[in-house]
Amino acid sequence: MYSTIVYDLDGTLVDSAATVAALLNGLRAEQALPPLARADYLPWLSVGGKAMVAAALDIPESEAQPFLERFRARYQALPTDPATLYPAVRETLARLRAAGTRLGLCTNKPRPLAEKVLAETGLGEYFSAVCAGHDLPTAKPHPDNLQACLAALGSRPGESLVVGDSRVDQALAEAGGADFAFFAGGYDDGVRKSTCTLTFRHHAEIFNLLSTIEQRPHHE
Repeated sequence: MYSTIVYDLDGTLVDSAATVAALLNGLRAEQALPPLARADYLPWLSVGGKAMVAAALDIPESEAQPFLERFRARYQALPTDPATLYPAVRETLARLRAAGTRLGLCTNKPRPLAEKVLAETGLGEYFSAVCAGHDLPTAKPHPDNLQACLAALGSRPGESLVVGDSRVDQALAEAGGADFAFFAGGYDDGVRKSTCTLTFRHHAEIFNLLSTIEQRPHHE
């Protein structure tokens, strides 16, 4: 089994799509735009806050910052419903940690929002390292973000698995030299399934999968 697993947050551990859609539809209403469905927002959830808001409001990214600040302030004030956790997330993380697996979180969500979600869902206790948006000059999928998380855990890429639901997460793992596990129950924006080390739809499935695979050799 891998010594270290680094998780994505939104679309992997927490289903935040409905919350994000409601907040973005609020911004759209203020601009006299009709609401969009949750499914319309899914392709934008992994591209970063400014790009997401720009796409939702159909404006250039250069004009998105004030709307992004409004979005984040409202998100910060909105309680996180623990029911938004995907099934078996808490039990899976607890079992992995009890087995001695080092757990990290790597997200593009800004740290105040990431820490709020972790605290309000009770997931914060399971992670020994968190690399959040704006912690570094770079963002996922830049390998520095994964490297920072692994360094905080005292781990190396070759012993690590990245778990995520998007092309950004897959690219992060590839750029950082780690294996990639695809959570197919998330927002899937076109992940290349043929190159995934693992694929699962329910978090508890990861244990059987980990017990049957051999890690690919890495060159570090």
